[in-house]
Amino acid sequence: MKYPIYIAILFFTSFHFAFADNKTEYTVGIIPYIPAGEFVVADHKKLYEKEGLNVRSIYYTSTGDWVRALSNGKLDFSGLWNATQVDMYYRGSSAKRLALMSYDSDDYKMVIRNNAKPEDLKGKRIAVFADYFGTHWFVHNFMHKSGASVHDVKLIEMNNLEGYKNFKNKRVDGLIFDGKYMDNAITEGDGMVAPIDRDMYLAATTGGPSYFETDRKITRDELKKFLRAWVKAMIWIEDDKNAEEYKQILTTAFSNNLELVGLETEQDYLKRKPRSMLIPMKNMVKLNKSMNTMFDKLNDIRKSIGYENNRKYMADKMFDNSIILEVLEELGYK
Repeated sequence: MKYPIYIAILFFTSFHFAFADNKTEYTVGIIPYIPAGEFVVADHKKLYEKEGLNVRSIYYTSTGDWVRALSNGKLDFSGLWNATQVDMYYRGSSAKRLALMSYDSDDYKMVIRNNAKPEDLKGKRIAVFADYFGTHWFVHNFMHKSGASVHDVKLIEMNNLEGYKNFKNKRVDGLIFDGKYMDNAITEGDGMVAPIDRDMYLAATTGGPSYFETDRKITRDELKKFLRAWVKAMIWIEDDKNAEEYKQILTTAFSNNLELVGLETEQDYLKRKPRSMLIPMKNMVKLNKSMNTMFDKLNDIRKSIGYENNRKYMADKMFDNSIILEVLEELGYK
């Protein structure tokens, strides 16, 4: 007589798991980079699952591989620098920025030969971690002082180690990277940091989560869940009592790239000041309200560099900060 009850329970359980397994899977791309910490924590602390999302985090071992994945539409979400967001827009990408969450804290620099002048780099080779607007901005910023531009040099994509070795052996005359290979290029390769105008640094390098609009529409409710997971990750990171566990999570996530990321030694880790590369929660509302100002400035810079494109600048296609402001307010930040 009890069999119908057991059958009903079995049917409900099977239906429940089948429904859970059929949830849309979203992919999140993560590069070996400490300011991507909120993505790493959201993954390792299972914050996506707690929001009812099915998310697969993909960890890339080089920035170049990540950029190619973005360009080929292989990701649903990823963190982008502002400059990359602008460049992808003009390359026809559907990427739309959702929030500002991190900044580079002056880590990325352009290194050139000691006492080199802008005109000395004309026709020379510059090693960059990715051939995108962000790295172009560094070169143009230095070159335009002599009436030249980024178009007067040859940019070559290399990883940090390749860039350092080629600079030291004088196969390239400049490089744009971060971390200890930059320091080594200065101390061992007769290099110096190029003097550039820092006024636009924050606008160029501030980063945050973006999503990619495709035929598979992501609802506003799903976007809110993603952002809630990321914001909760940042709140967790900001809590001092989680500092040691945060370091362990980063070390585990980037175990194949500790040297590149800056996690090889305790000294490396402290030097990078990883938690300072995330925007403090007290500043999140203010900075996210100003998102349009940052992208407007970058668009003006892109024009000044002399890029040609056939796409009209439309801010509403490049970003939407309404969702993050709504999430922040719901979590008590105003």
